[in-house]
This record gives sequence, structure tokens and C-alpha cells, in this order.
Amino acid sequence: MQILQPLRNTVFAGIWVSYSVSVAATAILPTILTLMILDWHDGIADLGIALSVRTLGFVVGAVAGGYFADRLPRQKVLCAASALRSASTLAIALFFHDRIDAISGCLFFSGAGEGIFRSAYQATIADVIPPELRQSANALTTLSFRIALTAGPLLAVAMHASFGARFGLWAASLLWALSAAIVFGLQRRLAGRQPFGERASTSFLADYRDGLAEAFRHRWFITGLAVLLVWLGLGNSIQQLTLPVVSRTDLGGDAFIGIALGAYSIGALAGGLLVGSFRMSRPGILAFFGLSLYGLVPLSLYSHSATLIVISYFLGGVGIELFNIPWFTAIQNQIPKDMLGRVSSIDFLVSYGAAPLALAAMPSLLLAIGQEPALLWVGIIVLVLPVFAFAVPGVFEFKEPR
Repeated sequence: MQILQPLRNTVFAGIWVSYSVSVAATAILPTILTLMILDWHDGIADLGIALSVRTLGFVVGAVAGGYFADRLPRQKVLCAASALRSASTLAIALFFHDRIDAISGCLFFSGAGEGIFRSAYQATIADVIPPELRQSANALTTLSFRIALTAGPLLAVAMHASFGARFGLWAASLLWALSAAIVFGLQRRLAGRQPFGERASTSFLADYRDGLAEAFRHRWFITGLAVLLVWLGLGNSIQQLTLPVVSRTDLGGDAFIGIALGAYSIGALAGGLLVGSFRMSRPGILAFFGLSLYGLVPLSLYSHSATLIVISYFLGGVGIELFNIPWFTAIQNQIPKDMLGRVSSIDFLVSYGAAPLALAAMPSLLLAIGQEPALLWVGIIVLVLPVFAFAVPGVFEFKEPR
């Protein structure tokens, strides 16, 4: 299978296994923490604080990680990021499991480690995989991520029920330690693969300005971020808030939430397999078509039809991977390697930084115009807006015209 070809590269196979182990721990931790905090602390407010601090840590880590990934050996950055998450999670298990302030502090460092790892990992793929195989390598990464997101919470619930929350924390910590150990074992084979650009300044801010300037040189990249912001700010946010409401009022209860989200996960896996199996000369067309498909999700919630909702969530899952995989591949192919960490971190900063802000603002929109009109208009906007991206030069190919 074409999607498996990058695994013939044993160095990539190693960092992919490290990533897969890491993302498994990342998927387990939030569920374990949710169950632990709700068991030991009074009220849900503590949980919101802890998880918000983790998100803040991710945003800070993504920014710092982009800089570190371009200025330090990336294999060392990957190793340190996993070690940081392992240590911070172990600290909760050993010392701080009943103190929400200490838990939040540890989660900040865990989130920061995740942000650092993501930026460095995306850049490392370009160091070890030739351009013609990067799309398949990104598809494999997506498959690991989606499988972990599906299985991780189930494993966390099972561990909590059978052995308690501390066992789950130990498991996540050990998985991150294993991720660090795998990369550490690849140190010599990764050495020398990463290019380091000439530095005009030793200033962090100056280096980041260079990264921003590079990002703005690629109009397809800025356009993609803008459309992605609409996808996150409107489409994804409104479904998070309204799917539980529609499920409870019209579709028999909370069980339907799992059915819809399961359809989304299956669709994302199918999309990853599909995109990893062929090459595209004009990847932007497929990518923005994929984002457009997500407009069907709010429109199906507007319809209150169980069948349409399940189908739309499946197509939305397919669509997001039709975008993600060509998008990451284009960044790796079009951005100079010595700036890949910083530009990748800008992508993660916008994506993951905007999501909680949009989610916090969405209830005001729902209250202002009502749930049904909001679902209708958001669905139409998300469905139609990606078409306008095609007016920007280079969007079809995800490549700046010469």
C-alpha cells in the first residue's frame, strides 16, 4: 500500500512510533483528569480551570516550540518535550493529585510539552522523508492521531474503573517516557539531517518576525489559515454546543452524541486512508472542498434528522482530513526547512489558540439570534466560504506562483 511506503524509512518509522505512543498518552490524560477531578473535587469549575490552563500551556509551547525546532536539534526538542510531559504527569500522580492549583501548574507544562512536540515533529518529517512521500507520512500521522482520539478515552475510562485515576496517570507518564526514549535512541541517525539557517539576530522576537514574514510570503498559507479560522470559529464551535442540545431534545438523549462523534472519527480515518493512497497535482482544490463539507454539519443539526446528522458528521470527518494532509504536506514542501518550526507553530497557534476563544464567544451568538437561525447561517457560510479562497493565486496548487 502506498500509504505504508514511508515506514520503509526506519528513521521515520521510529519517530512515527514515538509520535503514536505520545498521542496515545495525550488522548488518555484529559479523560483521566476529568474523572479524577470530578471524583475528588467539588463542582465542575475546577475541571474547567485545569483544562483551560493545559490549553494555555499548549499555545505557549507551540510558540516556543517553533523557535526551538528551528534553532536546536529537533530530535533533542522532541525528546525534551516528551520528557517534560512525562515528568509533569508523574508529579500529579505522586504528589499533587488532590490540589487543583498544583494540578493546573503541572498541566501547563504538560500542554507546553505537547505544543513543543507538535511543531518539532512536523518539521522533522521534512528532514527525514523526501517530498514525494510526505503526503503518505502525514496520512500515517493522521491515522495514529484519530485512532488514539477514539481509543484513548475508552482506555482511560476502563483504567479508572478498574485501577483508579493514579494508574491512568502512571500509564500516560510511562507512555511519554517511552516516546522520549525512542527518539533518544535515534539521536545519531537524526543528527546532521536538519539545516540551520544563518542568524541575523539572537533575539527570540526577531527570529519569530522572520517566521511571520516567511508565512506572509505564501498567500495560499494565509488564505488557508483564514478559512480554517472560520471553520473553527463558527462550524466547529457551534456543533460542540448544539449537538448535545439537539441530541437530548429530539434524538433520545446523550447516546446519540457518541453516535455522531463516532461517525466523524470513522470519516476522518476514511479520509486519511483515501488521501494517503494517491497524489494530487492541485491539492488545494480537494483541501478546500474538504473544509466546505463541514458546512453540512450545522445544516444537519438545523434539520434535526438523525440520519442526516450521522451522514454529515461522517462527511465532515472525511473533509477535515482532505484538508489537513495536503495542508501539512504543502507547508513541509514549500516553506524553507530552517523556518519550518516557526511557520508550523503559527499554524498550530492559530488553530488551537482560536478554538477556545471562539467556543467562549459562541453562546452570545446563539442567544442573540437563536439556535436555529445560527445553525442555518453558519452552515451556509462554512459551506460556501472556501470557494472564495480559489480567487487567491497559488491556492489550487498550495504553491506560490513563480
